[in-house]
This record gives sequence, C-alpha cells and structure tokens, in this order.
Amino acid sequence: MLVQHPESVAIIPVDGDEVVLVRQTRPGAPEKTLELPSGKLEPGETPEEAVTRELAEECGLAARSIRELAAFWAVPAYSTEYVHVFLATGLVRADAAALDDDEDVEVERLPVASALAELSDAVSVAAFAIWQLGR
Repeated sequence: MLVQHPESVAIIPVDGDEVVLVRQTRPGAPEKTLELPSGKLEPGETPEEAVTRELAEECGLAARSIRELAAFWAVPAYSTEYVHVFLATGLVRADAAALDDDEDVEVERLPVASALAELSDAVSVAAFAIWQLGR
C-alpha cells in the first residue's frame, strides 16, 4: 500500500553550539521520540513558509535566516513524502502558534556535537547528517 503524504520540512535550528530539538509522542514508537522540528506543508504553502510556521508552533522560535540544504524521499518504498531540509539560524523568541490537536511537544536543546547520536527518527538523522557533512 502506498501512503499518500504531502511534502514536508525538517528544520535544523542552530543556536550557537546547540541545536533545538523536540521530544514528542509518535503512534509508531513505544516511547517519545527526539527529533528535529518538522512538519508537512499545508495546501498552497511553500517549504519556507512551512519552516516559519513549524518553528513557531513547535519551538516558539523565529529564525532570522533559513537556508535549504537538501531534499530527499523519506521512504519511497511505501510513501510519497518528499522532505526539504532547512538550516535555521539567528533564532529569536516568537509567539508560539497553536500545536495541532495530535501533538505534544517538549523543546530540548543539545550540544551540536552530540545531537546526532540522540535523534530517534530516520528523517532527523538523515537531515542532521547532511548538514554536518556539508559544514
């Protein structure tokens, strides 16, 4: 069965030597996962607009600078999800937008140097590794 999924964004929000991550419940995992902030594009929304919205929703942050680093198919064996990876820097507090009804998000900050080993999902691992390899 092919899962029809909108395009999405994975955001690497870097603040000095820390990266901002989210811990949340996912139905396919037995415990909360630690991930990069991410989310699907709403109809008519650009990836850049989704980055701005998701950072505010999940982290209560805005970025002075966002830059697309890469894009890839998440799991093309069974899903149409295409992920745009963005680096977000110059982070400032923003009014937190409302979370979706099915979200319970806790914001965490980890040192950039150790974050990759702590990430729980494949999209976050791939996106973070792409960024680290390109630095």
